[in-house]
Amino acid sequence: MDAENYDAEKIRPLGIFGRPFRTLLSREIRRFARVWTQTLLSPLFTSLLYIVVFGYGLGSRIREVDGIPYLQFVLPGLVLMSVITSAYGNTSSSLFDAKRERYIDDVLVSPITPFQMALAYVLGGVARGMLVGVGTFAVAIPLAGLPAEHPLLLLISGLAACVIFASVGVVAGILSTRIDHIFFMTSIVIQPLAFLGGVFYSVEMLPEPLRIATYFNPIFYAIDTFRYAALGVYDVAPYPALAVLVLLAILTFLATMEILRRGYNLRY
Repeated sequence: MDAENYDAEKIRPLGIFGRPFRTLLSREIRRFARVWTQTLLSPLFTSLLYIVVFGYGLGSRIREVDGIPYLQFVLPGLVLMSVITSAYGNTSSSLFDAKRERYIDDVLVSPITPFQMALAYVLGGVARGMLVGVGTFAVAIPLAGLPAEHPLLLLISGLAACVIFASVGVVAGILSTRIDHIFFMTSIVIQPLAFLGGVFYSVEMLPEPLRIATYFNPIFYAIDTFRYAALGVYDVAPYPALAVLVLLAILTFLATMEILRRGYNLRY
């Protein structure tokens, strides 16, 4: 029996959620849980600062948007921005560290499939992103009484956003050859797209050229769907926007699995 068939025979009895997958996922969760003050508490403080500065500061000047108090209007976007950056940061730093410290070799020689590997890394990012999101909601509710008009949609849209940016983080961690490449993606791509995706305003407030440009921003659909789920207001039809999010989540996960299967740039 050749090596490829031998590996397949070893993996099959374990199933998708066998020991190799569980071990890698457990490692990913323990990795951010050990430094919870940096990975969980710090984003909460950052979100609290945004709430105070933008919510209370601008809220005293901008009373309402679409009939919603301004503080309530911006909170879903602030929550989702924390979710996105946490999910991305977890997987991108994890893959980069695994390459730099060369313990990615241990993962690659273990009886684990590319699907299991991608799923474990992405679920680690999803876990961190969702914990930050729940914590931010817990902070926001006493400050603004943030409702949840559609709880199931809130959960699905948050999970889809986590999967998208956790998957993007895996790819960024693999492609990065220096740590500043990861920070470049956060500061030059993700955060500007989030700020321009309607966190602090309704897209209907923009002039038409900027409004049309916003429709090409994938984060806009995540924020708008999340805001509808929380408050019941939206700029685009929420369920088609959710379909876009789910499709992006599937495509980014498949891209992650494929790049892991090819083994491209997995040596530092």
